[in-house]
Amino acid sequence: MKIIFNESRQIYISMINKVQDYIEIHLYEELTVELLANIASFSSFHFQRIYRQITGESLYSYIKRLRLEKAAFLLAANSNKTIQNIALSLGYSNQSSFAKAFKNKFGINASNFRTLSEKDRMIIINNNINLNDNSTNGEVYNKEINYTRPMELSVQIIKPTKVVYIRHTGPYKGDGKLFDQLFTKLYSYTSSLNIIKKDSKWLVIYHDFGDLTMEEQLRLSVCMSIDTDIRTKGEFGSMILEGGKYAVGKFSLKPDEYQLAWNYMLSKWLPESGYVPDDRLFFEYFPPEENINEKEEKIVEIFIPIIPL
Repeated sequence: MKIIFNESRQIYISMINKVQDYIEIHLYEELTVELLANIASFSSFHFQRIYRQITGESLYSYIKRLRLEKAAFLLAANSNKTIQNIALSLGYSNQSSFAKAFKNKFGINASNFRTLSEKDRMIIINNNINLNDNSTNGEVYNKEINYTRPMELSVQIIKPTKVVYIRHTGPYKGDGKLFDQLFTKLYSYTSSLNIIKKDSKWLVIYHDFGDLTMEEQLRLSVCMSIDTDIRTKGEFGSMILEGGKYAVGKFSLKPDEYQLAWNYMLSKWLPESGYVPDDRLFFEYFPPEENINEKEEKIVEIFIPIIPL
């Protein structure tokens, strides 16, 4: 089994390396998530998350860093090339946006950087990398990631599920009160419609990526399964959660341990599993029979949509 796991991780690494090779050659071009995901043969919906989990650096940060590091080299090595030409050759739409990015990165204007001695330029670059940059220079992320192991792991095939939901947009990490409020609101609403059943399932669906999307734009939906169509109104809506094959990790978690569980599924299990995620949504399921008692810990099952590598 370990051999299979190692081979699977190597496939992930190979795909990421292929993308990085393409980026380095095409820095001057528009580099979209869809294009790079296609090169990696990953779902465009989950590609950025996979890239971050494997390399420890967001895709956007990697492209931006390479462009600015290349700019620093060109400024020093080619005095005949104007700053505007350098900016345009690296994919910046104008000199103004490049100038702002360069100063934010290195703490000095591009024109002033060009006049420095080679020794002073290297000091600025090295200080920036050592103090302000958490990047991995294009290498596979080797820093140990904290995670918690599941009680059980399985691969399941589920049917499409109708759900009624209440959606939240904005920060949510570590905010237990927010989740309690959302579940309470949804319970009150579905109770008023008399549609709660013994086998109703309670879920949280995540529409965005917590480490890639601005907190103010993060979206999640607290849901309850239903077996009939209903008319919703106001802050409540309905949708269908797609069926298919999912990897399922079952955890017993304290309020501050959810990220550790996701770290395990995405950073440990997924790259070693022989699967990749597709365009369906990730979600959490809370088995009711196992969460009857009011405990600090809750049983939660994390569902990741998968297809073979």
